Amino acid sequence: ITPNIVTFSILIDCYAKAKRFEEVNELLHQMKQANIRPGLITLNMLINCCGKAKKFDEVNGLRNEMARLNITPDIVTFSTLIDCYGKAGMLNQVEEIREQMKQLNITPNLKSLNMLIDCYGKAKMFDEVNGLRNEMARLNITPDVRTFSILINCYGKAERFEEVNEVLQQMKEAKTIPDITIMNSLINSYGRVGRFKEVEQMKELMSRLNMKPDIVTYRTLIDCYRMTEGFSMKVDELIREAHDHNIKLDA
Repeated sequence: ITPNIVTFSILIDCYAKAKRFEEVNELLHQMKQANIRPGLITLNMLINCCGKAKKFDEVNGLRNEMARLNITPDIVTFSTLIDCYGKAGMLNQVEEIREQMKQLNITPNLKSLNMLIDCYGKAKMFDEVNGLRNEMARLNITPDVRTFSILINCYGKAERFEEVNEVLQQMKEAKTIPDITIMNSLINSYGRVGRFKEVEQMKELMSRLNMKPDIVTYRTLIDCYRMTEGFSMKVDELIREAHDHNIKLDA
């Protein structure tokens, strides 16, 4: 039985997810010998797997292969590339991808915009972050809870609390309910700078939302209060509370 594109794609997917890249390369070689072209879906899948494994030479090689085969990247390709380059802090490559998207008239979607905001936020490039928020509005793309979580995290870590409040107001207007990740991020941001009034307000909001604190919540609260003198009783109270909720904290 001669393997076809479906067979090769399934095998490549299995080997790539297992990070067995020698076998992947062997399969690609076999495809060339059989005159079977990898399709866009297969190449996107390979870029994703190589990107997650931080094998950027292979990622770049796959981009070159795509060009050689005259296969036009789609929004999935670009989102995958933004994700792998962005997480590695490879901002020049991210800029290159954005320029290529413009040349091909490919409009970013919510997923790719979220990835870009996360990338620039981690790099503290807030002009770019704000520009992407404006682009999202211009494209009539509605932010989701992931967008708000990324924004609150990057603004909070940079102690840009005016923007944090702006995002919270935007969430309120959009009737987006914060999730536990957002609440933990807010508690961490306020707690690290000793703004314990806001920390307690976040705890009260969680209670109103019937949102149970998780292990990250308790670890964050305890770490914040431990960093400040005079809060040893509060730390003991939080440890007891976590115990009452059957949450085991590290010693």
